[in-house]
Amino acid sequence: MTLIYVVSLLTLCIFSSSPGVQIGITTYVPRENGSFGQRLRLDDNGNIHVTWMWCGGAYPGTRYCAWNFRFFDGSWYGETQGSPSVSGYVQLDVVRDANPDNQVSAIAYHYDPGAGYFGWVDTDAGQGWGLWPNNMVTPAVNNHIWPRLAWTENGNIIMPTGDYDVDIHHLYVSTDLGASWTHVNQWDSCRTLSHFARTSHNSNKVVFAHTRFITDTIGAGQLNNDVWLMLSIDGGFTWGPHINITDYQPYPTDSVRAYCDVNAIFDNNGNLHVAWAGRKVTDTYHDASKIWHWDDASNQITAVNSPSIYYSNLGGWWIEPDSGGDYGGRLPADQPQLVVDETTGDLYCLWHGNDDYFDHSSRGYINMELYGSKSTDGGLTWSDYKNLTNTRTPNQPPGWCDSEDFMTANPFTMNDSIYVTFIEDKDPGPDTTWPTIITHPVRCWVFHKDLISGAREAESVESVYSKPMLEVFPNPFIKQTDIICMMQDSRFFFENF
Repeated sequence: MTLIYVVSLLTLCIFSSSPGVQIGITTYVPRENGSFGQRLRLDDNGNIHVTWMWCGGAYPGTRYCAWNFRFFDGSWYGETQGSPSVSGYVQLDVVRDANPDNQVSAIAYHYDPGAGYFGWVDTDAGQGWGLWPNNMVTPAVNNHIWPRLAWTENGNIIMPTGDYDVDIHHLYVSTDLGASWTHVNQWDSCRTLSHFARTSHNSNKVVFAHTRFITDTIGAGQLNNDVWLMLSIDGGFTWGPHINITDYQPYPTDSVRAYCDVNAIFDNNGNLHVAWAGRKVTDTYHDASKIWHWDDASNQITAVNSPSIYYSNLGGWWIEPDSGGDYGGRLPADQPQLVVDETTGDLYCLWHGNDDYFDHSSRGYINMELYGSKSTDGGLTWSDYKNLTNTRTPNQPPGWCDSEDFMTANPFTMNDSIYVTFIEDKDPGPDTTWPTIITHPVRCWVFHKDLISGAREAESVESVYSKPMLEVFPNPFIKQTDIICMMQDSRFFFENF
């Protein structure tokens, strides 16, 4: 193999080193929009359903919901427009059916058909068909947008939304595939998108969770919250009480407040588990955080992770450095995603963060990486963290960074593997007026669950997910070819395979 550098003034594509397969692109990363929710799900055949908000040009530009699908044989359908323009803030679940072949993609997003911005749900015409739009349904309430989505085992649609006009979360349920909707209730909330819904994989249980501000005077209502939830055991027909599971007390009784990134799953026994990022009250705004876990069996809150390997800070807080790196308004550890092993019952928690203060872009913003921890006792104790992606790109300019962000995970393992999708952010930090529009790869990564425990160091478990030195998108390509990729700093790479 030969490698030749050639100087040029053009920019055609981006060389990247984050793990997984590139399944699409976007020019926008919604880094600071509360809970990342759910954008990847497996059906019972083992097919992968995945979606993201596609943007071309400067935001909002041309914006819609992109969709892709990986068949069980490892082939991909290909990046496809899944909604009308201009739409966005997409979420995904899989329609539940006793016949796995009927478990099609369901996506939720907001879109203005000319009568106002509504929250919509649409379903594919068949499993992996990619026929969009197909059957768009909506409660048709103006400005009830940023929908989340959960499809119950008994065929009901759960759709929490935000409210553009006020700081309120709404909960909608349809028991007739979207022909009609029930507005269950509404609650004042934090000033961002913290709402989330998740169904059980083996029962009719469903949870609606969100954060609710204790006071809205700190961090624009994002940083001073409790975690609330409601539970249904019949697929959303009826709901239990609205419960505050944190009930944080004034400092110094409690030194933690919840952020806006709630995630939840049900384990093999039907027990509910909730994870969130919590900030340290005594630090300014978002300077210190931990990932926290609660379950309804023990009714205990435990810290998922400890950065003890690299940090000298007592108490295991992840700390934003005073100099040398900035998380750009995010917490140093945030956006947890829970995964249950449906064979062993073990729990896994993934999140965003970075334990290396020197790994920041030339603009000074930390490159996010993906971390994981494991619990074998229902969440009462957790292993020390594992850096899963470990892609250091210190002091690189926009277009050169490897920052794994906007990650969501399938809530259960399959074939001893964990499935995630994320956006490889090539320019971390708040959006800027950088003169060159950056194209960010969208990736899907499947890795063995033992990577989190440290028992396995392999990057991926399937050859279709192994990372070549230089990726070609789309695949396949012929065995003998010259591949030319022009870099963000105007260098050519020539490689012969």
